[in-house]
Amino acid sequence: MVTSTPVSSFALKFPNTVMQFSNLPLRIRPSRLFRPFHSSVAAAKTPDVFANSLRKTLEAHRSTNRSRLIRKIYPLEDPAGLWRPEIPPESRADYQPPVEPTLPNLEYSPGTSDPVSKKRKKKRKSHVDISSHQSLINRHGEDAIRPAGTGRPTQSPWLRNLELPRANAEITLDAEIRALEQYLTPRAQEQDRVEKLRAEIASLLKAVVPHAPRVIGSHCTGLVLAHSDLDFILPYEDLPRSLERDRRPSPTRPQIQDAHIRLLRQVQRALQHTDTFGDHVKLSDKRNPSLSARHQPTGLLLQFYCGEGIPAITEYLQDYQAEYPALRPLYAVTRTLLEARDLFGSPQASIGPDALAMLIVAFLKMNHGRFPGPNTLGDQFLALLQFYGTQIDLQSIGVAVDPPGLFSADMLPVAPDADEPAHQRGQRSLISAKRTAAAKRNFIVAQRLCIQDPTHYMNDLGRSCTRTSELQSAFAAAHQQLRHLCDEWVDDGNIKSSSVLATTLQANFDGLEIVRNQLAYL
Repeated sequence: MVTSTPVSSFALKFPNTVMQFSNLPLRIRPSRLFRPFHSSVAAAKTPDVFANSLRKTLEAHRSTNRSRLIRKIYPLEDPAGLWRPEIPPESRADYQPPVEPTLPNLEYSPGTSDPVSKKRKKKRKSHVDISSHQSLINRHGEDAIRPAGTGRPTQSPWLRNLELPRANAEITLDAEIRALEQYLTPRAQEQDRVEKLRAEIASLLKAVVPHAPRVIGSHCTGLVLAHSDLDFILPYEDLPRSLERDRRPSPTRPQIQDAHIRLLRQVQRALQHTDTFGDHVKLSDKRNPSLSARHQPTGLLLQFYCGEGIPAITEYLQDYQAEYPALRPLYAVTRTLLEARDLFGSPQASIGPDALAMLIVAFLKMNHGRFPGPNTLGDQFLALLQFYGTQIDLQSIGVAVDPPGLFSADMLPVAPDADEPAHQRGQRSLISAKRTAAAKRNFIVAQRLCIQDPTHYMNDLGRSCTRTSELQSAFAAAHQQLRHLCDEWVDDGNIKSSSVLATTLQANFDGLEIVRNQLAYL
């Protein structure tokens, strides 16, 4: 078939001109003078089109799209040498300069840079190394209660001048727990020395902080022991939160955290210029910044925090102790048990004083009225060890104090209700954090101890304890050993052991005696 090519009107009118243009090289021909109408079929722009097969066309397009797709994959661990830039807090979009208190202009030492210009440190790695949790402050100080063994004998100083009842093992255990609590109670001379130390700190920081530091912690709650840390709160006025309104800004927002760190750094420099502290002062990089200082003459550890006032948990613990007199002796014996296994305190990646007290309070509340009558501390201690050691899984179940109970993902309602109680919303949030961590394979966070704060339902008091399985194993082993000793006890005068408690604790108190002597004779 012959096809004809249409001829433009310009070519008919000016044939000579067209002939001249045809003799020109192809690259300089005036193509604008010619507009093709019926050109041949152009080649397809994409070779992925099959005219006779829709299936092949779709598969080809999908293959092309997959080859062009870029997926961003986050590794579980950062590769070696990777550096991630961090945005300083003052460069953030929501940054607001805090209202700073009137502080004296302290000169920075040549080797110290301005804390405002420093970038935030990187978050800690997900894996837990116990040695990394033990700060230099705690390494400088001698542990008051240490595990027996390796040249340290098992000691029972609470049995001095004590005539134990021999009616049965539980009553003997009750008497030993009370004697241990009395032995660990600070003496009058020790209390006077701590009071003098508090006055010295207030005088030393008078020109540094806008308000005098106030004592908090166990020295206020009534759970103080002879080797308890001395905790201070540095009052910091947060003006936006002082306004009376329904929704107030968070007390841990970045600008307030930065202001707290600046105040703690000034306290750090003031303490470092004294002979009693020197280089034994360290500012932590935790979620809630704090300052640790080891008092060299006495060996006591001082902790400084920033806040608006006395924490609400102080009043709660005071009320709980008045309601449950067994709280203090149970706290003393349980803490001694954990200290003798290096399982107490956040430096050991374990449970802290407030969390341990609340753990015992939750048990006492859940067993209210179960142990009537006197001389039941032995039975309560055995039940406490059994409950937290073998009857529940502390890695997956949370403990609530007010109202008392247990909570987990299976115990909470599937869908949240509009009228859901505040404590239940807090439990849902705490469990959600554990489930999210498990989904990201961060099992350290997913399995850490969870104790709901009765003063703030969204707060987890047990977050510092990542050695949950070791904690629970210590409770289970202590219960098994105590239960065996009580079952083997005979009341016919053939006493197999002079002490029921010492065999289980396996503790050495030489460090505690050193601390007490330093406090008494300075």
